[in-house]
Amino acid sequence: MKLQQLRQQIFHHDSSALLIFSDINIRYLSGFSGHAATVLLTEKNNYLLTDYRYVEQAKAQTKDFIVICRQREKQSLASLIAELLQKDNSQLLMFESGHICVDQWQQIENEIRCLESIEQIEAVTGAAERLRYIKYDQEITAISQAAQIADQALANIQPLVKEGITERELAIELEYQMALLGSEEVSFATILLFGERSALPHGIPSNRKLKPGDLILIDFGAVMNGYRSDMTRTYVFGKASTEQRQVYRLVRNAQQAALDALKPGIKGHELYQHSADILLASDYKNYVGEGLGHGVGLELHELPFIGPACGQSIEKGCVITIEPGIYIPGWGGIRIEDDVVLTENGMEILTRAPRDLLEL
Repeated sequence: MKLQQLRQQIFHHDSSALLIFSDINIRYLSGFSGHAATVLLTEKNNYLLTDYRYVEQAKAQTKDFIVICRQREKQSLASLIAELLQKDNSQLLMFESGHICVDQWQQIENEIRCLESIEQIEAVTGAAERLRYIKYDQEITAISQAAQIADQALANIQPLVKEGITERELAIELEYQMALLGSEEVSFATILLFGERSALPHGIPSNRKLKPGDLILIDFGAVMNGYRSDMTRTYVFGKASTEQRQVYRLVRNAQQAALDALKPGIKGHELYQHSADILLASDYKNYVGEGLGHGVGLELHELPFIGPACGQSIEKGCVITIEPGIYIPGWGGIRIEDDVVLTENGMEILTRAPRDLLEL
């Protein structure tokens, strides 16, 4: 289905061909989860090109693909591609220009331009990514399973939150819990920050020790069947101050405003504005993070990128994050992030850890 959709989307020439270099797009279209692969789609065939390290895996994971094992010492990738294009008499070659370096592409192009059959070479961008925008049921299920693992792992580490533990130690424990619960890997490098360091939106866990009154910002995710979750929670170690409660309530209200407005067909910039109207009218308007969220799936950051310039519509089957935040240098930051999907029955929040301010 995915492969056929891509063909219908971009094959407007009887002798078209498409080269796909992105590991993520290859997995999406073929099911192959390894590396060192290139996909060549022609009007006649679907080829997956790899080497001896992955050939058996590719045969096991794909269907409707001809898997070719390239002997790297005897044949270059460029010459193999040229050979297959000539065999299938391809005339128009399109290629993913955003997923190959200039040097490698020049090698391929030099081989291809020697072919008499090739009449045109055309760069394409975002073809598979646009298909990935709307998730199938099995994709949503995988993201939901990853979110459930993250929820449980977060609950499992809360008893470890004690004075003197470092950011790095707690981050390692969180990642360990996700692995025990079945996560294939971490969705991304865990962001776990204490106190004033929580004002770093994507800070790296350090040896900073936890102290009473600290904010604790945790941004992390799990992976199931290649699909990623992404959640942020912010806590207070000990009793929250009046200002901590005030800022948390502000961020929580901004997130809820976006969640309440979410419906099929709403533009990304419209959704952003519902949250921004609350944050930018506050005393903390100078500390508001840019944007509201992003799509999530096989990659952590996918279409749409929700912000003031986002003209894309949010449709049924989209899985997005809603993550407003306020970051005050020297004081700390508060972000609340959830994964949300639009379904036939409305909106569903996939990340279910409590969103109320917890004093640990």
